[in-house]
Amino acid sequence: MNKRKIINDPVYGFITIRNELIFDIINHPYFQRLRRIKQMGLAELVYPGAHHTRFHHALGAMHLMSITLDNLRTKGVEITDEEYQGALAAILLHDIGHGPFSHALEFSLLEDVPHEHLSRMIMSRLNKEFDGALSMALDIFNGTYPKAFLHQLVSSQLDIDRLDYLKRDSFFSGVSEGTIGADRIIKMLDVKDGQLVVEEKGIYSIENFLSARRLMYWQVYLHKAGVSAEKMLVAIINRAKKLTRKKKMKLFMSDSLR
Repeated sequence: MNKRKIINDPVYGFITIRNELIFDIINHPYFQRLRRIKQMGLAELVYPGAHHTRFHHALGAMHLMSITLDNLRTKGVEITDEEYQGALAAILLHDIGHGPFSHALEFSLLEDVPHEHLSRMIMSRLNKEFDGALSMALDIFNGTYPKAFLHQLVSSQLDIDRLDYLKRDSFFSGVSEGTIGADRIIKMLDVKDGQLVVEEKGIYSIENFLSARRLMYWQVYLHKAGVSAEKMLVAIINRAKKLTRKKKMKLFMSDSLR
């Protein structure tokens, strides 16, 4: 079976699946589940176009990661093929632990359990299924791999995750103020003493990135109607859990919610 595929993405165009491991991860039921997890929670009530999912975001982040690693290699940064694959797997799975409606119910279904912790657990289980093929990806995700810049590309104040979700959320919500020059930022990235850095001439692109992120929070992520809807959803879930625990009502739900 040919596992080198091309996916047509509305934001970036064609996204290439480079090797068999990445293909197998994407095809796994754990990852396919992300097709049903909305990227922006209940923001679609305000921005009707915001129907995209964590599946879209994960693929887009993987695409940007591959471009970033290729760019760093051209600047003389040593990145082995194993590290390249590990970084792609880490960013592909970074949101695998998200539950329904993403951040809206993050601490309601499972109290005090962030999605990053669940992502780590799921990645560990997948690593066993893939006979240790994700060990390096786990180290990169956890920040324990010696080359710190690989983890910083996955999770930091200027990471691939943020570059994709700002560009993608802006596209699907129709809020142009969130548009960023991701390609320009990626071109300006470099590595110094093992740390991710930005070339001086890229400072204006970073300023635009920070401004766009702030505007997206003001206009989209923290929109009063969307936040109100999420608060109501959380209240409904908490009320249902409370009634069930007191056994005053028998509600139809899976055992994991009881």
